[in-house]
Amino acid sequence: MRKKKQECPPPGAPGWVVTYGDMMSLILTFFILLISFSTIEQVKFKAAISSIQEGMGFFPENASLFMRIKTDAFPQSTAQQEAAMVVSEIIETLKETESLGEIELYNTPERIRLVISDPLPFESGKAESRPQFKQVLNEVARIIRPTAFTEVRVEGHTDNVPINTYLYPSNWELSAARALAATKYLAFVGGLDPAHLSAVGYGEYRPRATNDTAEGRGKNRRVEIFLERSPESYGYGFPELIK
Repeated sequence: MRKKKQECPPPGAPGWVVTYGDMMSLILTFFILLISFSTIEQVKFKAAISSIQEGMGFFPENASLFMRIKTDAFPQSTAQQEAAMVVSEIIETLKETESLGEIELYNTPERIRLVISDPLPFESGKAESRPQFKQVLNEVARIIRPTAFTEVRVEGHTDNVPINTYLYPSNWELSAARALAATKYLAFVGGLDPAHLSAVGYGEYRPRATNDTAEGRGKNRRVEIFLERSPESYGYGFPELIK
């Protein structure tokens, strides 16, 4: 019997080869882009990393990743090294106090931001600090006391549920009282210099989530603590008065 003639394959490369080639080209382009960032566009890459850190925060599972990127890519300044040290110690301390679940930690070389959400800081409608929140404040004060991050600003925030009591006619008064309570604790129990502390109350006017859900309102009821480097650490203080 005569053998059936084999059909010739269609001209050109198979479809999967084209897809594979495109994928490899994209991967190669990606790594070339990374190399160009690390050699030519270091300033832009630093800015991108800082932006990601500010947006995502330092959590135990990803903090080491960002620290490693910064350490490997660029020689760290003294400010960066100190910021990384403070962040690392705060994370380890919060693990021990089991308070990490309600706290978010963000970092740049100039500023460290702690976002402490409800229900850790205060009871509903009150400005008396919970014992666990006091423990967090004690540890933060202990860690930053020997560092240059001694300029501390405490911000109080609430949800938009109205309050009208003798002590707190509105959420504004409540948020300010909570910020002041935390600030006074840092000063008179934590041992920080009151001259470098400040308290701000924003009430319901700077929400970070929707107030339409219980979860969103819980995120909005928060205390934010900003740890900033003192002016003296940059080599300057107050400017002289020009008469």
